[in-house]
Order: sequence, then C-alpha cells, then structure tokens
Amino acid sequence: MKTMRSLWGKAPFQFELRELPIPDPAPDEVVVRVTACGVCGTDLHFLRHNQEWTPLGHEVAGVIAATGSHVRDWKEGETVIVENHTACGVCAPCKNGRALYCQNLTSYMEDRAGFADYLRVRQDMVQSYDAQALSPQQAALAEPLTVALDLLQRADPDLNDEVAVFGPGSIGLMLTRLAKLRGARRVFLVGSNRSTPRGRHRLQVGLQMGADVVLSEAEDDVLAAIKAAVPQGVQRVLVTAPPRTLPLAFEIACFGAIIGLIGIEFGAGAEVTFDVNAFHFKKLQLRASHAIPNHYFPIALDLLARRVIDPDLLSSHIFSLNDYEKAFQTLADPQQTAIKVVLTT
Repeated sequence: MKTMRSLWGKAPFQFELRELPIPDPAPDEVVVRVTACGVCGTDLHFLRHNQEWTPLGHEVAGVIAATGSHVRDWKEGETVIVENHTACGVCAPCKNGRALYCQNLTSYMEDRAGFADYLRVRQDMVQSYDAQALSPQQAALAEPLTVALDLLQRADPDLNDEVAVFGPGSIGLMLTRLAKLRGARRVFLVGSNRSTPRGRHRLQVGLQMGADVVLSEAEDDVLAAIKAAVPQGVQRVLVTAPPRTLPLAFEIACFGAIIGLIGIEFGAGAEVTFDVNAFHFKKLQLRASHAIPNHYFPIALDLLARRVIDPDLLSSHIFSLNDYEKAFQTLADPQQTAIKVVLTT
C-alpha cells in the first residue's frame, strides 16, 4: 500500500506528520498531488486553541494525479488550485442566485489536510491555473486573495472613497492594492506596531502595495492621524485585524460609513464592547465577510498572473513539508519578516 504524509495539529502548537494511504477518487472526485500550500492565520488559531487533532492547510495548489470514473473535465497532469469550501448548487440559496449563503457546503477541511502529498476532493472543487505564469507557491496565494476580494465586495468602496485597512498581513496587504484599484482616494494602512522586524517589514510592503499612509497602533495616535487627514472620517474601514480593533474602526469612520470585517480571534479576544447608540446615530454599517464558499478564484488567479497583485511581494518564505515546524515558527515569530509562508512537497 502506497502512503503519503499528512500534517495535523492541536494546541498548544503540537504537530503530527501522519503517514496515511494515498486516497483513490470516488467516481465524481479527483486526487490532487499537492505542490504548495500556504500557512494561514487560521492554522495558527487551530494550533493555539483546538483541543483535538485538526488537519492543517487549506491554501492548496497542485496537479491532478487521478480522476474518478465519472470525471470528464479534468486530466492527469493539469495544474490546479483547490477550493476548500464549495457551494452545492442545489439548495434554495444556491438556486436563488445566492450561493454565498449555501446551506450545504462541501469541504475537505474536517478530515483532510492541505499540508499533505495528496488531497482527494470533489471534481468541481478545483480550478486550473497557468503554470507558465505562476509557480505553485505563487498560485497558492489565490486562496487568501479570494478572501480579500470577498471582503472588498462586502464593503463595496466607491470611487474616491477614503479607505482604512486594519492589519498588514497578506490579506490586508492585498486589500490595500485592491482598494486602490477600486479608485480609493487614499488608503491608510494600520498595523499593530513597527518596532519588530515583522511589523516594520509589513508596513513597508504596504507602501509598495499602494498605501498612502502607514500607521502603527503602538507608536502612533491612529485616531488623531486619520482625523487630521480626513476630519469627517473615512468612508470605508476594512478590518483584517483582531476584533479588538473594531471600536477604533467605528471612531475613524464617517457618518454613514461601512466597516467590513474578516478579522477573527478565539477566547476572550472574540468579544468587544462599543457604544451602540454612537454606532446607531452615525448610521454605521458593520458587514461580516466569511469567504466560504470560495468565490472569485478566476479573478484572483488572473490578478496574480498579470502581477496586478505581485505575488513576489507576499510570498516571503518557502519551506519543504518536512520543515513544517520551522515554517510555523517563522510565521509566528515577530522577529522574522514573514508575510506568507508556503510549504512545498
């Protein structure tokens, strides 16, 4: 029996690189040989909070290795990325043109790791990409870019809006560029600090991605700086940082502003308090984005292939799957200049 590697983890930062049988596809499935998979902040959350063993990795690029008997649209050797959540297409929301709210999602994340040699998925969970335009580690950036695109769509900035982005991780940096592409007058990128190599580097990359002003919560008076530049407040705030930043987001927002939220935290950090009356009387809107199912992959892959979003600015560290512990340590260490860490097989 042929076997493969599959990476699992649980709190506190425990790992198991399991040896499992290489899967065979069901009639409507494909097996993807994984070539690259990015480390997401969600993986770090799993390692900090999950008490049970959890499969890790969901930003997958690979090659079709096997196809089921009913599969006609895919052939062995085609380069693909893998959606981690796909709409069913048949529930009421899907049939009503609202697949964003699908009630019968398909996902591999409960029992299959993206950090593996092979991944078995339903045939409609893969999208092709041009291997001449993108390396596997570059293509793996498509998944976090779809998350950024989803938040952009939810917050829907208008031409010439003043925009603030909270959190200069890979998604926040992508949103900085996307907001400029949508015609933002200025983008204010806010990070937690610039005192560490990671914090400083990410803000510097933010300037390269198009940020007009970069600010640090630890070293700057963010409220005063933004209000000095935009006395009425900004029209859009895109929050990829932890929920604790929401009260500040509400303060810098203008009357009638929209705040888009993708940032998450677990434990006590998941709860925030704010003045609901002030929120109400400013006519603010808070719109949560949870990019499940995965939409916008064709757009994401095109933006990366044309270097409209430059993958080389974001894909900062590449490790082999066997070096998983060093990879995770690099992303978690503020002394490292990591943005997106990718594992290759």
